[in-house]
Amino acid sequence: MTSPSCCENLIDVAVPLPLYNSFTYQYPSKLKDRLRIGMRVLVPFGRRCLTGYVVGFPQKRQVDKVKEIYDLLDDEPLFNEEDLKFYRWISDYYYHPFGETIKTALPGGINTEFKSVVSITERGKIFLSEPPKDFSGITVLQELNKRKETSFKYLEKNLGREKLNYDIRTLSEQGLIECFVKQKGTARIKKEKWFSVVGSLGDISLRSKKQHEIFSFILEKEVVSEVFLNEVFGNCSSQLKSLVEKGFINVEAREIFRRPKINDKNFVEPINRLTSDQSAVLRRLEPEIKLKKYFPLLLHGVTGSGKTEVYLKVMEKVLKAGRQCLYLVPEISLTTQLWDRISSRLNFPIAMLHSSLTDTERFDAWRMIARGDIKIVLGARSAVFASFLNLGAVIVDEEHDPSYKQDEKLRYNARDLSLLKGKLADAVVILGSATPSIESYHNALKKKYMLGKLPKRVEGRKLPEVRIIDMRIEKTLKKKGGGILSKALKDALTKRLKAGEQSLLFLNRRGFSSAYICQECGHVFKCPNCDVSLVHHMNKKKLCCHYCNFSFPVPEECPECKSYFLVPTGWGTERLEKEIRSIFPEARTARMDRDTTEKKGDSGKIIREVYDGRIDVLLGTQMIVKGYHLPNITLVGVVNADQSLNFPDYHAGERTFQLLTQVAGRAGRGEVKGEVIIQTYNPDHYSLACSQRHDFEGFYKMEIGFRKEPGYPPYKKIINLRFDSTSRIRVETCARESGIFARQLLSSSDDFKTVEILGPASALWEKIKGRYRYQMLVKGSNLKCQRLFVSKLMAHCSGKAKTQGVRLTVDVDPLFIA
Repeated sequence: MTSPSCCENLIDVAVPLPLYNSFTYQYPSKLKDRLRIGMRVLVPFGRRCLTGYVVGFPQKRQVDKVKEIYDLLDDEPLFNEEDLKFYRWISDYYYHPFGETIKTALPGGINTEFKSVVSITERGKIFLSEPPKDFSGITVLQELNKRKETSFKYLEKNLGREKLNYDIRTLSEQGLIECFVKQKGTARIKKEKWFSVVGSLGDISLRSKKQHEIFSFILEKEVVSEVFLNEVFGNCSSQLKSLVEKGFINVEAREIFRRPKINDKNFVEPINRLTSDQSAVLRRLEPEIKLKKYFPLLLHGVTGSGKTEVYLKVMEKVLKAGRQCLYLVPEISLTTQLWDRISSRLNFPIAMLHSSLTDTERFDAWRMIARGDIKIVLGARSAVFASFLNLGAVIVDEEHDPSYKQDEKLRYNARDLSLLKGKLADAVVILGSATPSIESYHNALKKKYMLGKLPKRVEGRKLPEVRIIDMRIEKTLKKKGGGILSKALKDALTKRLKAGEQSLLFLNRRGFSSAYICQECGHVFKCPNCDVSLVHHMNKKKLCCHYCNFSFPVPEECPECKSYFLVPTGWGTERLEKEIRSIFPEARTARMDRDTTEKKGDSGKIIREVYDGRIDVLLGTQMIVKGYHLPNITLVGVVNADQSLNFPDYHAGERTFQLLTQVAGRAGRGEVKGEVIIQTYNPDHYSLACSQRHDFEGFYKMEIGFRKEPGYPPYKKIINLRFDSTSRIRVETCARESGIFARQLLSSSDDFKTVEILGPASALWEKIKGRYRYQMLVKGSNLKCQRLFVSKLMAHCSGKAKTQGVRLTVDVDPLFIA
């Protein structure tokens, strides 16, 4: 047995695997001056080769055996030590593996991946033409001869594992096949050539007319890219090469910043005169910006009160101080309009950062942000992970929006992380909304955040008048099959169309109908993978699942009774669009939902058409209620206010109030006063009554009161343990055994007396994407004790769940418990 040796040149590396610790490697001395925290390295890991991330430099110590890294992949770090603290906190708080947390944070496509492949050699092909009898590796050779190269996984799948490794090793030793590791594509730095002249035109003599013209052009421009020269002179690579070889011009490689195509500015933001309320908020923020201190502010302003103007003024002051700004929005579709509005006012380098960009676009933007070359970053929730050189302000617009919560893998909340990011960077953090989340407003009242208020719309504009239509009464007045629009909403649409004004209709369900049923036997077409009804999409002529994307053509007969009497039930945006076009054939109508915005730029195109007055009626899902400034919309109709209200979740009342208030806020943002009509079967519900009065404070008092007794947030924190498996029996057994252990653990120590367990029980939709689901809620008023309890519970249950074929995940601060 060898004794431990003293090793130096050590680094700690996190790898993107479901492991919570980092691993120590050795690096060659030649890399000593180049390696820094935040760089990627290629490391051996078992029989694999992985991309890892440098997270530390341990001291020289006695170790048994340390592997050496294969390669250094970066010339500059992708994240700094401040970011590393940020990522560690996220990993700990959300119970997510450290390396996978870093992988989630970084731009996609940068991890170098490898796969083992095999190919037949020329010798192997000759051998195969007359192989010896009973040769054991003949099937492998025959399979390899069918294609240029084949992966090990493919061979295992088609030939089986038995004797495969032996055959491959034997064939390789005989030179009949070749085994090698193939690198998969990854985002890389792209460079282009730039040319400048050496000397002057009088100092040189050029016989070639084209070379003379090119030299003169470069001399005039001083520095020119090869791309531009090819545009002007056609392909001139040979002439440029000749000029370089003669020493008449210099060439240097410069990085290219790949970015999405930006159209001409369509939404110009004018310089607005500040209201007294806006000025008061800015006066409170200015000293903190100058002092470069962490300062969280909840900006509660009614719709149309000028929150964006406050954001722009804050950004202007931060940018002039030489610092960077991060502006988060809940939907990617909002970035186009905001890009125009911000860039028309602030002449600083700006970049977008969100999942709709290509891997190379995100990679380039990320590095330029980290260097400090980009001053303004505009993005959706994933932009919170960006590495900044000198961050001075974080703005979270529509901070209440549930889209800031990631609901798979790393289940983070970008709003909450923005506060931590601002604290680590000593930056101002502004959470803005007309309908703040209950938790944020509670924190502001408890003085955890500063509270700023904008209670009035700018330029003396009035908030829209809101009418609630009781559809129970409306239904008795209607004939059977009389459509979904009330008389009041039809009349209001007619009035606005005659006046040449625009209207917006909100229905938060896409597709034509919510279900497809048989009128004879009552059969409902359901998804085979999920515990939900299939949605009828008339345009696609399909029944579709909105959870797993399963679909099939609309059937002609019932599979149960063979009846042909099949009908769609319920309403979606497709059906609403058909109804509007039928009632108002002269109206220019557009629909905005996920089905009509599948391609890049589709949502921006629709919004531009509305802004330019080329659309009379815009209808859609919640995509149309999130922060768009459309000053010509004077009527808003909420077709069905009860969809979110009837959702079995303690957030239902809050989400309904927020949606109704936000969609109502799209009306009357211009010169003409707005009108809002809400259709409902629950007209007396407090969420609707408060939204009708634009009364957030009244809603907050009622909602916070309802949450106190059962101990829902903000009074207690919730951590949801989710169990899922392809087997109902396995997941039920695992969840039940985990529940028994949890209660034993609860009674084992007084440290857990503030912890409460609900469940385990099957999820509201028991089966999603072919997996059966159970959940167990852990509530607690003491965060430290609650987290200790969950850590002990996970330490005991996660290994057992894995052996039972059950996936166990943790959702901290869940927004959807279903």
